[in-house]
Amino acid sequence: MFKVALVGTHGVNKTTIAYELAGVLKRKGQTVELLTEIARECPFPLNEQATREAYQWIIARQVQLEIEKSPRADVLVCDRSVLDNFAYYVRRYGSKGEEAEALDLYCRSWMRTYDLLVRLPVVEALAPDGFRSTDAAFQREIDLLCDELFESAYSDKTQPAYLRGSLSASEIAEFVFRA
Repeated sequence: MFKVALVGTHGVNKTTIAYELAGVLKRKGQTVELLTEIARECPFPLNEQATREAYQWIIARQVQLEIEKSPRADVLVCDRSVLDNFAYYVRRYGSKGEEAEALDLYCRSWMRTYDLLVRLPVVEALAPDGFRSTDAAFQREIDLLCDELFESAYSDKTQPAYLRGSLSASEIAEFVFRA
């Protein structure tokens, strides 16, 4: 099983590309499971008012669903990873203290289960969707935190492999098939 996660801040087309990638892979004969955005299911406040429980719930649910879906397909496409979910926690509560450090270690350990991370950049202004924050400063803060969390730890030569850029679903699929 090959697991790919599209990572980055909100509003960078992760969901759209995840669906497109699943379609491309299916058309090329792969069985695919798609893990869509977990946050929309969260029973706790989110965005700028998110609680610690919200982040813990999202990260735990992400791991749970990845475990459940992994054996069902050749490829699991994830709309986020646990580490970019953790970026939202860090923005709100910081990276110091027992809870933050434990979540960081847990997320980093879980990151080894991915085969490919695709970091999508901010390319257009946020559009209101009735769920995500449309505050551009909030989006930029998460984007910078994702830089801090991903850029120093991952590259195209690490496990998981890490690609950054405005990649299409077809370009990502080609990388999946080469791996």
